[in-house]
Amino acid sequence: MRQNRPIWVIVWRKAALERVKFGFAESSVERAPNSYKLLGGLEMKAVVLEAYHHPLAIREVEIGDPQPREVTVAVKAVGLCLTDVHIHEGKIPTVKLPLIPGHEFAGVIAKTGSEVKGLRPGDRVVVNIDVTCGSCDHCLRGETNRCSNLIRIGFERNGGMAEYVNVPAANLEPIAPNVSFEKAAILPDAVATTYRAMKTIGEVGPGTKVAILGIGGLGMQGIRIGKLLGAYVACTSRNDEKLEMARDLGADQVINTKRDRFLDVVGKTIGSFDVVIDNIGTPQSVSDAVKACRNGGRVVEVGYVEPVLEAPFYDVVIKEKQILGSRASTRSEFREVVSLVNAGKLDPHIGELIPIDRVNQALQDLKSGKFLTRGVLVLPFS
Repeated sequence: MRQNRPIWVIVWRKAALERVKFGFAESSVERAPNSYKLLGGLEMKAVVLEAYHHPLAIREVEIGDPQPREVTVAVKAVGLCLTDVHIHEGKIPTVKLPLIPGHEFAGVIAKTGSEVKGLRPGDRVVVNIDVTCGSCDHCLRGETNRCSNLIRIGFERNGGMAEYVNVPAANLEPIAPNVSFEKAAILPDAVATTYRAMKTIGEVGPGTKVAILGIGGLGMQGIRIGKLLGAYVACTSRNDEKLEMARDLGADQVINTKRDRFLDVVGKTIGSFDVVIDNIGTPQSVSDAVKACRNGGRVVEVGYVEPVLEAPFYDVVIKEKQILGSRASTRSEFREVVSLVNAGKLDPHIGELIPIDRVNQALQDLKSGKFLTRGVLVLPFS
C-alpha cells in the first residue's frame, strides 16, 4: 500500500502500463487498466505524479469523506502554471510523492463536512491555494501568504488535477454564474498573484507608469489589472504574437526586446517608470528593471530563475530605488480579486483549453513556450 496524506489511498498491482489514444492523437499519459483495487469510498480518476521527470499517470483512486471543516469539490477546470513544470522536475523541495498536482482550480461543491456552514452541494466555487494556521504572527496580521505553517494545495497536499478534491471550507470563494469555470480556475495564482504585486506591493494607481517585463500567464493579467487601476502600462516580450495580444488587452506601449534594447526604447519614449514588475527574474531583467525605474521608484520581483542574483546596488542606494519581492496573495486580496471578477470589473485572460488527459503534452508545450497566456486543463476525463 502506498499512502499520500490521510484522505487518499492508492493501491496497485503489478501490471504492464499501456499507452492509450485520446481523440486524434496519442496521449503521453500512462494508464494501468484494471490495475487498481479501490477500498470503498468515492471512486475517481486523478493525475498522479509518481516520479520526477517521468510522465504523469492517470490513475483510478478513491477519496474519503471530507473532514468536519472540509468540503469535497468536483473539479471542472485547472489552471496550468510553470510551477507545475517545476514540481514535475523536482525543483520544489517541500513536495512529497506521490502527489496529485494542480494548485489553481474551480468547480462545484459535491459534499460538505459536518461543521461547514454557509456552503452547500451545487455551489460554484474557486479554491485558494494557501492552507494557513490562523494563529502565527503573520496570520494574525492578515499576512496569510507569509504563514509560518503554510501548506499549499497542489504542493504539500493533493491538488485539483482530479475529478474530486477535499479542501478546507475556509479556502473557498463563490463564483458568479456569469464567470466560467475556466476563467475562475486561474484566479488563485495568475490573477491574484499579479494583483498583489501591482496593487499592494507596487502601489499602482491612477496615473502610475508601470512596466511589465515578461508577459505570459501572469503578465497578460497584469495588463488588465493595470488598466483597471488607472495606470499607464508598458510591457516587454521577445514574441510578436504576445505583444499583439498585449495591445488587444489594452497595453499602452509594447517593446520587442529581441529587436530593441529595452533601456534604449524607454530612454527615447517614456523616460522612466514609477513601478517595474519583473516576471522574468534573470540578471539582465533585474538590472533593466532597476535602471528603468525612476528615482524613488519600485521594482517588484515576481519571477526568479536563479536563487541568487546581482543588482545595480548603486542605483538602489543613491537613487533610493526599492527592490521588493512578491509572492502569491493574502486571503483578503484573493477575496477582492474574486469580487472584482464576479462584478464583471476584471476579466481573467485565458488561452488554450486542454483536455486533462493531455496533461503531459500540455506541460511540454508550457515548458517550450508555446502558450501565449494561461492555459487551462478542462474536465471531465475521457
